[in-house]
Amino acid sequence: MSIHTFLLGSTIATLCGAFFHFLRGGRLRHLLLYLAVAWISFFIGQVFSESISWRLLRVGALNLFPALLATLLGLIFAALFIAPETRPGKR
Repeated sequence: MSIHTFLLGSTIATLCGAFFHFLRGGRLRHLLLYLAVAWISFFIGQVFSESISWRLLRVGALNLFPALLATLLGLIFAALFIAPETRPGKR
């Protein structure tokens, strides 16, 4: 993987994590969690798709569809395990 592919993938994963946080809301720690999960799952999806030769919606050396699919699944999985916030004074 070239540095250009890595930078493009990191940028796309960061945008996915930030957009997911925008939709879900939450604190700064949730944003950091979503960004970390997006980066990890994006590149796991990329490596997995390369290992099974699944090439769908390629952008250069980047398999965009499998990487985005893995990112979405990772973010949903992370959101399910975040405990709901309880605010003082609210029931």
